[in-house]
Amino acid sequence: MKVILLSILLLFCSDAFSQKICIGNVTNSIKIGSLANNKNLVFGIKNIAEEAILDKGYSIVEKNDSTPKLNFEVIYFDVLQTNTGVSVFHKNDNETIIRIKGTLTQPGKKPKEYIATGKSSEISTSTMIIDEGGGFNQTSARSALKKTIINLIENLL
Repeated sequence: MKVILLSILLLFCSDAFSQKICIGNVTNSIKIGSLANNKNLVFGIKNIAEEAILDKGYSIVEKNDSTPKLNFEVIYFDVLQTNTGVSVFHKNDNETIIRIKGTLTQPGKKPKEYIATGKSSEISTSTMIIDEGGGFNQTSARSALKKTIINLIENLL
């Protein structure tokens, strides 16, 4: 019984001392390509941001006037593809590059902005020429997104 009471007390104490943050708007400012005005990208970035903020020890609260608010704007998201081939040997390098602008607004303080760039690479080799189409690899894109968002959080909070 003492163990249960102690664990409940620790849970409430840790929540009371953790810094609270609110996730504001996530905006997709990509103008060209398949990800322009993509609502799934916005939803995915918000989920990854929530996960990264919780991993850093912050607690997420709903919007109110006294809590710092973190806004995200996706500026650039693309795959740079480089193909190299000699005879029947082929090498394909896909590098996912993401730029996200973060803005931290706090009551009574000047907004703080930071632009983070994240990269994730995928290299494939083969003995035949294979066309990959240059599409997005979900694992590579998520990795680049998470790196970028963690970089933003570390520089803004």
